[in-house]
Amino acid sequence: MINTNGGEKLKAEKNIGNLGILSLILSKGITNLPSLIVALLLVDISTTFNIPVGVAGQIRTTSGLLSIAFALIMGVLSIKYNHKTLLQIGLILYIVSAVGSYYSTSFTSLLAIYSLVGVATAMVNPMINAIIGTYVDPEKSTTVIGWTVAGLSLIYLAGSLSAGYISQWSWRTAFLLVIVPITVVTCLMCRNCIPRVQTSNKDSASGVGFLSGYNELLGNRSALGCILGTVLGLATWNLYLIYGASYWRQAFQISVATISVSLIFTSLSYTAGSLVSSKIIKRFGIKRILIFSTGVLGFFTLFVFNAPSFLVSFGLTLFASLSAGVMITASSGFALMQIPEYQGTMMSLHSAAYSTGATISAALGGYLLLLYGFGRFSLVMGFLGLAGALVLQALTVNPVSSGEVKK
Repeated sequence: MINTNGGEKLKAEKNIGNLGILSLILSKGITNLPSLIVALLLVDISTTFNIPVGVAGQIRTTSGLLSIAFALIMGVLSIKYNHKTLLQIGLILYIVSAVGSYYSTSFTSLLAIYSLVGVATAMVNPMINAIIGTYVDPEKSTTVIGWTVAGLSLIYLAGSLSAGYISQWSWRTAFLLVIVPITVVTCLMCRNCIPRVQTSNKDSASGVGFLSGYNELLGNRSALGCILGTVLGLATWNLYLIYGASYWRQAFQISVATISVSLIFTSLSYTAGSLVSSKIIKRFGIKRILIFSTGVLGFFTLFVFNAPSFLVSFGLTLFASLSAGVMITASSGFALMQIPEYQGTMMSLHSAAYSTGATISAALGGYLLLLYGFGRFSLVMGFLGLAGALVLQALTVNPVSSGEVKK
């Protein structure tokens, strides 16, 4: 990591520039596009291959499992290889997966090619945050992370509208046209606008060993608590991302076009949460806000999928989306502060926690949907969110101004 004294940090921040930050925002947004298409058009995919929705949703499970495994590998690769290069490779894998999904001839082939999304996400997400940690002053990092989360939401919004329109042709075309063009442009922007910096943390500089970052992390109670709390909170949020649209379509007979419009408002609510998060974090503290937003998300989830009407479910989803925007921004910022000298390793494991949460939601959701339906599934996921808030309260500590974590 670049030495964090004032002169070098200001120089690094200047070097990345506004276009460099924009390329990170776009990269973050792209990570959600494949799952958006799956969530919005999951019923269509299941119809194409004549399988239940719960079974079709397992393409997210396979992708998530691969993402977890590769995120752990990224903890080592992020020490040895350039962050910018790893980011670009991840973006290219999104393109390969989208094109392969378009040409898939069976559910098995779709399952295999879509799993590349897991590898791509494991590469892109931690490198975005590691680059922010390298180039942006600690006091500003939460704000920039908030921008990337807001960008994710806005691209999710644009993608939902595009996918809703393109789906009149087929879900295959949605994969191709929603993901590929923006990813190609973003990859070129990353190549030209982000400086090429080789990580220089303790391991790579001294040759002590690439696993030292994991040794340090495993001995840090607060870092582990942050990871576990992230798993539980993201498991709850992914219920909305994976099965939310399918629930509205099946429970209330809502059309794809109507759901696409509804996602405008949920995306804006999520964006508002991510943008306001930096201000309320400065006032109340990042740990307190992370715990509160995780608990609120869990509470609303108890009722969203047991609502008596679409309007009630939609209204509760708006509040849940607002809480999720705050939670995800705070979670990334909090993780970035845990072990400053091993930010690449920490953020890779944080990415694994994201994927683990998504995998739990997809796998458990598919199982519970087949047996009990959406109602009981949402109760389980809501209690997981509340448990995540309790874990964060019990195991983590607030970072101090220097960026270190109290022991």
